[in-house]
Amino acid sequence: MIAFLDCDGTLTKVKSSWEYLHRRLGLWENNAYSYQKLFRGGEIDYYEFCKRDALLWKGLPVSKVMDVMAEIPYQEGAGETIGSLRGMGITTIIVSTGLSLLVDKVKRDLGAHIAIANDLLTKNGHLTGDIRINVEYNKKGRLVEKILDSMKIKREEACAVGDGEGDTGMFKAVGLSIGFNPHPNMLPLLGHVLYTASLFNITEIIRNHG
Repeated sequence: MIAFLDCDGTLTKVKSSWEYLHRRLGLWENNAYSYQKLFRGGEIDYYEFCKRDALLWKGLPVSKVMDVMAEIPYQEGAGETIGSLRGMGITTIIVSTGLSLLVDKVKRDLGAHIAIANDLLTKNGHLTGDIRINVEYNKKGRLVEKILDSMKIKREEACAVGDGEGDTGMFKAVGLSIGFNPHPNMLPLLGHVLYTASLFNITEIIRNHG
């Protein structure tokens, strides 16, 4: 079996690592927030949205970004959950539209098998202002289907854990969809819903499904 896990708001307590970094650097209210409004309104595409965000951080030392990312707390039971899933022989894959600087750290800290997120490009230890999009907004489903196909795993043998609208495609691409304190709009897509403080509660659902 394979488990796909969202990062922001699911494994971590922060809903958006992009927004968190902007706020910590004082770039949200007068800059990045307006870009989000343009994207939500359909006036710019996802790449342009991310590119404008990344340009705000051009020249920033990677070490500074990592210091900010280190502030982001994990959900209660996140490490135990990954450990338990691994112990059950389940491959754990983090799929996130967030920043790979955070998501790769989460993978290392929690012991997940694979992490896929969006890359801020760097040169000589500083951000260049360029971005590589590996996970497009609301297109996680395509990526999940591609992974399942490459690993020759049936959708019935896969589960997904997430919380927001960006996880829609991921939920639809697997046999078992689990919402962890999900947005109300997600409820029709979910096989199981948990409103709880601890992520570890999902392990029993997955164990029973397997």
